Amino acid sequence: MTETAVPPHLRHHEIRCAAYADLDAYEKLDPARAAELQLTRLRESVTYALTSSPYYRHHWSAHRATRFDSLDDIRTLPFTTKADLRAAYPFGLVAADRQEIVRYGESTGTTGSPTSAVITYEDWIRGNVAVERSVGHLFGPGDLVFIAIPYELAFASYDVDRALERVGAGVVAVGTLSRVCPFERMVEMMWTVKPTGLVCTPSRALRLYDLLKDSGRDPLEVGLRTFMYVGETCSPAKLSKIADLWGVRLSNAYGSTETNSLGLTCAEGALHLTEDRHLFEVIDPETAEPVADGTPGELVLTSLVSRAMPLLRYRTGDFVTVHRATCACGSPRRTLDHHGRVSEQLVVDGRRINKLALEDVVLSTKGSGLYWAAGVTHRGLEIRVEAESGDTARLCSEVAEHVTAAVGITPVVEPIDRDTVRRAMDRMLKPGSLSLEDLAAAATS
Repeated sequence: MTETAVPPHLRHHEIRCAAYADLDAYEKLDPARAAELQLTRLRESVTYALTSSPYYRHHWSAHRATRFDSLDDIRTLPFTTKADLRAAYPFGLVAADRQEIVRYGESTGTTGSPTSAVITYEDWIRGNVAVERSVGHLFGPGDLVFIAIPYELAFASYDVDRALERVGAGVVAVGTLSRVCPFERMVEMMWTVKPTGLVCTPSRALRLYDLLKDSGRDPLEVGLRTFMYVGETCSPAKLSKIADLWGVRLSNAYGSTETNSLGLTCAEGALHLTEDRHLFEVIDPETAEPVADGTPGELVLTSLVSRAMPLLRYRTGDFVTVHRATCACGSPRRTLDHHGRVSEQLVVDGRRINKLALEDVVLSTKGSGLYWAAGVTHRGLEIRVEAESGDTARLCSEVAEHVTAAVGITPVVEPIDRDTVRRAMDRMLKPGSLSLEDLAAAATS
């Protein structure tokens, strides 16, 4: 009589315990032992991808004999790009059997055709455990947390949702850009329900504060204590405004549609890469050559344990700095600073300007308000900025002066129209990417 294997969804406790044990074991490794484990997993993952993923099996067959004597040998493989993901849509990169898939998702498609992502039960629980460990430093019984990020076709919202539930916190799944719970209703609920936690993009947190103020209420009376920002990069100046306005402590998480969580915070507040599940490289986005730890560049990842959709040398398009310095929490995993998307850098007269660095200059100028936008036009670098109150002309002049000193380019700085920026933001999934084009479209709508 043949014994029938128990399906994964009926082995939840077993898989969860194994995932926790694996995570705990990795956290106790020194960097050298961690690298050895990564190398073992890398060999297995590459072999699995090249034999089981239709896309890699067809397009990368010449690399099946590649030897991996060190982690640096990953550089002998080509890159996987966003264009490759679009070409393989929807199931060309899926290595697992269809019956193993428990979740299917897609990107927003805001920058082009959507890409797809799938997860097996083991993949899903392994990721859940990591997020649970991270949010457990922030929330627990007695907390009520608004999750104001998209639930449709997404993994991150459900991942955070489940993690909060596991640590004993209450969840209010308000989503975003929802007809069921538009921003006006969300604000009313925040005022009456009194959440202690909020999960959303930084720009959305500012907008919610703004809406409460406009309704004649003091946002501090909501009683918010913790803000976990996701889905959008943010400058220190904007984070400082959020912390001061709401009176909250800040935390964050980093991930992508294709991989779910890639960076999670520890008890010390540092954002650690998920190096137990991914191999990370940082490259010069222009030359594709590797850069040293502590040097900004584009993040590249390779799956180490993904059964559903392993990715090899995937160029994320994210501009980051990775740090090797030991964290007080004792984890061997490196830490990450996220500087935005490579594609969002502004090019003026052949010079690249990091938009997040520009945001920091603009919003740290005394008297600046909540909102700003920038772009490159026939006039060169143009910046729109909101004045907190008072002398708008003075603010614009000082912003221009500070930007010139910081980047060596003199911008055209003008006031931003608050009603226009609100209309633009309220229909954007990622309002932090607000551009001059978005403002122009909102002004005519």
